[in-house]
Amino acid sequence: MQKKLQRVLDGVEYKKDVKMPDIEINKISYDSRRVEPGCLFVAVKGFSVDGHGFLDEVEKKGAAAAIVEVKNDKIKIPQIVVKNSRRELARVASNFYLPELVDIRTVGITGTNGKTTTSYLVRSILQAGGFKCGLIGTIAYEIGNKVKKAWNTTPESADLFEMMAEMKTAGQNSCVIEVSSHALDLNRIDGLKLETAIFTNLSRDHLDFHHNFESYFQAKKKIFNHLSDSGFAVINLGDEYGKKIFSEFKGNCITYGLNQNADVFVINSNSSLEGIKAQISTPSGNLNIKSSLLGAFNIENILASVAACFAMNIDSQAIIKGIENLNSVPGRLEAINFSGGKTVVVDYSHTPDALEKALKVLRELTKKNLWVVFGCGGDRDRTKRPIMGKIASDYADFPVVTSDNPRFEDPEFIIKEIISGIDQQEKIYVQPDRKKAIQYALENSSAGDVILVAGKGHEDYQEIKGKKFPFDDRKVVKELAK
Repeated sequence: MQKKLQRVLDGVEYKKDVKMPDIEINKISYDSRRVEPGCLFVAVKGFSVDGHGFLDEVEKKGAAAAIVEVKNDKIKIPQIVVKNSRRELARVASNFYLPELVDIRTVGITGTNGKTTTSYLVRSILQAGGFKCGLIGTIAYEIGNKVKKAWNTTPESADLFEMMAEMKTAGQNSCVIEVSSHALDLNRIDGLKLETAIFTNLSRDHLDFHHNFESYFQAKKKIFNHLSDSGFAVINLGDEYGKKIFSEFKGNCITYGLNQNADVFVINSNSSLEGIKAQISTPSGNLNIKSSLLGAFNIENILASVAACFAMNIDSQAIIKGIENLNSVPGRLEAINFSGGKTVVVDYSHTPDALEKALKVLRELTKKNLWVVFGCGGDRDRTKRPIMGKIASDYADFPVVTSDNPRFEDPEFIIKEIISGIDQQEKIYVQPDRKKAIQYALENSSAGDVILVAGKGHEDYQEIKGKKFPFDDRKVVKELAK
């Protein structure tokens, strides 16, 4: 793929003090390590690395031009000076990749919890409806027959649009994207037009980045700025912030929720360790669905997927079949086979709201005692630690507090902050070694007990002092089961 530089710069706000050369661009990159001859390099000021420090390197690698915020007089390649290179990265990537991709039916999903499960459900329904669907989200990027391990929930704009171009080449005609609040604040989907945008819910998370809850909320709302002219907003009326968005939204909209005020709602449902059965009302009639997903809160995720696919005019039978076809989502209330009449469930719940929902669900399904093994991540929002400690002690019979991804923090300090929120300190067990903590819960639980291993879900590493060590809760449970 090649584009004229001037075409790639369409709409970019840059200093027009130099004449733009008549050259072709064959790639957009913000990473100096991935620069190739003919590439347009965008020097982005990151949180730890500044791309401006690599301009001499990208020149040597054959970059055709560079977009910069500060000009470097020592290099000879054309430099386009802008105010905000990260924002312009999305613009040039959109100009380069997206004109050929407008016919890909794209669904964006945002919210604190439920994004991943909803994305898997929507993709499964689209596939049941005959679409070839790509997926970009927290767990992986699935492009054609390739699966790439995700490095961000929503990758940078240049990576995102390049992946969508690969999907088109691979014959895929639809795409489901998890859209994080970081991505919305950092312009990663600027230029992308969504056919459907889903808002799941909002609760405490990422305040280390957004600083306050209102800023976090405003970031999430930005997803609806990316709807196409005929696109639909899909909003959860069962969420307080969903109601606020709905009251302000002026475009096409379909709502979902657990009560009859919504366009798509549950008439009746039953949840067990075998899954969910529910009758759902839609504007075109009732649907009887069966799902292998665990937990009553997954009903909201199912409702979101039904509402989104209804807005996209997907056949009702494809919706039913797609929901039934999805057996599980990696690390999302994922049951792991374990002997002795015990049930072990691994879940990504790393926020207060997600942990509370997971424990509430399992409390209802537990015959005897409910255990939870959990910790909190280091170098992240510290205020949620005592809150999660209290939630664990309120709902679980036996809370086991351990390490999550401590990063550069002392695990024992993180644990101390967690247990500061627990009144009944005598009921908790503390073991900083995560594997030993899981082993303790497995060895000391009994038949009829349920053990929730929370916080890491699909992750296959533990991050300590800047290094990622292999660690997968699911594999650890299976190893200990032998």
